[in-house]
Amino acid sequence: MKILLIGATGNLGLRLVAALLTHGHIVIAYVRSPRKLELLLPSNVYSQIIVVEGDATNTALIKGTILENDCDAVVNTAGVAAMAPWNKSDLPEIFSAVLKAVQQAGSERKEPLRVWFLAGLGVLHFPGTNTMLSNYVPIFLEHRQNIRLLRALPPHSVDWSLLCPSTMTPENLEISVPTKTSGKLTACATTPPMWMDSWLKYIPFFGKVILAAMNASRYDTTLEQNAEFIASDLEDRDSRWIGVPVGIIDAKK
Repeated sequence: MKILLIGATGNLGLRLVAALLTHGHIVIAYVRSPRKLELLLPSNVYSQIIVVEGDATNTALIKGTILENDCDAVVNTAGVAAMAPWNKSDLPEIFSAVLKAVQQAGSERKEPLRVWFLAGLGVLHFPGTNTMLSNYVPIFLEHRQNIRLLRALPPHSVDWSLLCPSTMTPENLEISVPTKTSGKLTACATTPPMWMDSWLKYIPFFGKVILAAMNASRYDTTLEQNAEFIASDLEDRDSRWIGVPVGIIDAKK
């Protein structure tokens, strides 16, 4: 596939460059600073990608880049949600701009475009309920408005997936192609996979809060694992993850 990668200079974006190339995809990196990306990537990796300079909030430019490069899919890793409920980040503006560009490009081509977005563990449902985990642990709440945008889309207008990791850490600092093998992730739509249940959830008022906090650290994964998950999924146009938020866990931990 031809993949437009938005946010390639970030921690996950850099790993995605390598993972996408390893899986045989053509990478068009859309970044504010091509020079920064060139400094962050080894020259033998940078030379394998197409680089487009642009702002992640520029819907028209993103749409034009998709159409001019005949992209099959988009991966957006740009923007970081504010942790505290009272803080604000540029993520909602970026998310909205990219989503509009993807929707408009698909409409013009008369075929929905495949796209991966990022959120967090908090937009997944507490198992056995329809309540988001962020209702119990209210952090990174900007992701909630983003998933509302996805769910409000007209049917068959965008083939979206929303990866919902917890904390991601690097396995190593070196970016190389082909990538080194990482432990594979176990995934589940809508709820966290392999949730550890407990009687604690029945404690009035605070039970689910305690259980959600106890489970949270179990969902720590690596940047490389998440990059591999997305790159591998994009090999199949008919992904099982289209139209759902996706929880992931390293089952070996």
